[in-house]
Amino acid sequence: MADGENSNAELNKIRDSEKENAILDPPIPGGETHSEPKEQSSDEDSANNNDTMGCITSTKAKDAMDTENEPVQNSNQRKIDEYFPSQGKKSPTKKKSSPVRMDVDSDGDHARNRPQSSGSRRKSSDDDDDESSKRSSSRGTRASRPLSAIRMKFEDSDDDEDSRFVSYSKQDILEYRNRYPRVKSNTALKDNVKFYSNSIPSHPDGDYIDNIHEQWRDDYRKLEFHHGFIQWLFPLQEQGLNWSAQPLQKHEIEAIQSNPKALKRLLESYRMMLGFYGFELVDEQSGRIRRLRGDDYKSRFRNLNTSSHNYLRITRILKCLGEFDYEHLKFPFLEKVLYEGIIENTLPNCLRSCKDYWIETLRDQGERRAIRIYARELIEYRNKGITPPKSHCAVRPAPKSPTNKSSGASSRPRGGSAGNLNS
Repeated sequence: MADGENSNAELNKIRDSEKENAILDPPIPGGETHSEPKEQSSDEDSANNNDTMGCITSTKAKDAMDTENEPVQNSNQRKIDEYFPSQGKKSPTKKKSSPVRMDVDSDGDHARNRPQSSGSRRKSSDDDDDESSKRSSSRGTRASRPLSAIRMKFEDSDDDEDSRFVSYSKQDILEYRNRYPRVKSNTALKDNVKFYSNSIPSHPDGDYIDNIHEQWRDDYRKLEFHHGFIQWLFPLQEQGLNWSAQPLQKHEIEAIQSNPKALKRLLESYRMMLGFYGFELVDEQSGRIRRLRGDDYKSRFRNLNTSSHNYLRITRILKCLGEFDYEHLKFPFLEKVLYEGIIENTLPNCLRSCKDYWIETLRDQGERRAIRIYARELIEYRNKGITPPKSHCAVRPAPKSPTNKSSGASSRPRGGSAGNLNS
């Protein structure tokens, strides 16, 4: 009898508990799953995500469904909307679907920690000539928006070269300027000489140098997404990301320098990469460059301005030129990039790397100071809303005597200037 009473008491407790739970947690209408509200994303991200899924749900329609199916969470969401009324109110505009694009490799992680705008989150590639890119082909140009003032300062940074307390990047560039005094040459390593003699192909997935110049020149997609060739085309006395490419040896520098065909192939590599970036070499004696003819430069500039892994490539290219008889090619390249980035506003994202890394590759201190002065002058013109006269160019110092090769200055003539030559 006592056992029966205990069992009845337990059943009554279970029923009371179920009634209490039913009151505290009423059933969701329609039997749908109850989920936590997600953090709101930007309009652009929402549009991109909805477009990828193949459908777009307007914000108002989604709010209506939330009101019907999730009354508890929607009340919290309304409180959020009171504090952030501008979020989630615009219905995203449906975009045309774009083809799937390849992601850049680990080189993209070295983006100089530069903040990127939402419009540059997607890496633009060489085949970016679909309808959406054509509609935005003027993005980042003077015609698309008024130019804002530039606060970047191109100050002289050569005063602390003798200091023992320098950053890793500063130490690296000083090693380069002094021609890697602590690096020992291994005479058994000759891959770079063989490659530029057209005797062995680059690897992995590479080719002979003459084939690369002939077949890869206009294949911008391959040049963008193949990340193993650049260390072969522009070797340095330091190990790069491609471990299949040997570091440049001191005896190899002498061998390539004394081989006219190999030296000409190195210059052709520079020409090929200039075309990939939207430029062409006008005069190999002065190093003067200009934009590609017509509108061909636009897609290349757009790619360079948004694909930051190319900035590491350019640092390597400039360093390599200085290892051979092409130190004189750097100054006009920097001059042109500064003009495009500051005055024309076509390559604004390149300015930080140009200031912190590319200018630093100039071995001659006078050239480094001259190009910084030119940058400051261009910034002053821009901030005043004035276009520099066509005759305005960087004042390049006179070349050092041919006997003073330790300074790194070239004995070639300095005729011509990159300046604002845009034709």
